[in-house]
Amino acid sequence: MTAVQVDQSPAVPVSMARSWRLVSAASIDACSPAELTAADVTVLDLEAGCPDELKAAGRDAVTRYADEGHRVWIRANGATTGEWAADMELAASHPRIEGVVLAMAEAGDEVRASLHAGGKPVVAMVETARAFVAFSDIATSGTVRIAFGTGDFRRDLGIGNDPTALLHARSQLVLMSRGHDLAPPIDGPTVVDDADVTRTDSVHARTLGMTGRVCLTHTQTEVVNEVFAPSATDLHAARSLLASPPEGYAGAIAPRLAHARQVVHRAGVFGVDAP
Repeated sequence: MTAVQVDQSPAVPVSMARSWRLVSAASIDACSPAELTAADVTVLDLEAGCPDELKAAGRDAVTRYADEGHRVWIRANGATTGEWAADMELAASHPRIEGVVLAMAEAGDEVRASLHAGGKPVVAMVETARAFVAFSDIATSGTVRIAFGTGDFRRDLGIGNDPTALLHARSQLVLMSRGHDLAPPIDGPTVVDDADVTRTDSVHARTLGMTGRVCLTHTQTEVVNEVFAPSATDLHAARSLLASPPEGYAGAIAPRLAHARQVVHRAGVFGVDAP
């Protein structure tokens, strides 16, 4: 009998998770567990990354992977598809399946139904213009966070992949998430496996207020984890400020101190230290 390989890596709270490594459930055996567990969250894809003829086998692969002791999320097919019920049954069936990334969410009722059927936290993927129109309904449905499905969104609107083309949409997701007391949204992935391009895209997303990204490769995971965590220099500066706050008008200093506390907290969650 094969011993269960329990994933002992510390869990990052969903609200703070930076890297969401998306890999087809049908090809999970091609990825090493070490690569997948380097991400804050591993998401096994049963939707676009898993062809129709392989979805049943993909669900079996998810079960095997979870049986080995790994924490995992699934990307489920949309609630209006014929595959959704089987995905929710899978989510409900295994304690190591920790959550559901719901593809093509366009209504709050879809999220609520997924929460009820799957019994696990749901991250709603906003991927169409209809989803933006229904954002308030989705945001108040019980979803724990919003993910931006950039590829399908571009196809839905017929727009390009230039950062300017998606600037308004990304900023709207950040603004609306904050307005509905949700954690900052998760950005879609870089479409090429290039560390420099991934870094540029990630810095852009971070500047807009996003705090995580979908990752398609191990290289992207490493870059995203670095970009969305405080650096050792950031941590040192925050500690110094908190240890010896400057004198002056309290109203001007308070935001700096609050930011420093946030940096220290995030550094602790992500295991960042500074001498």
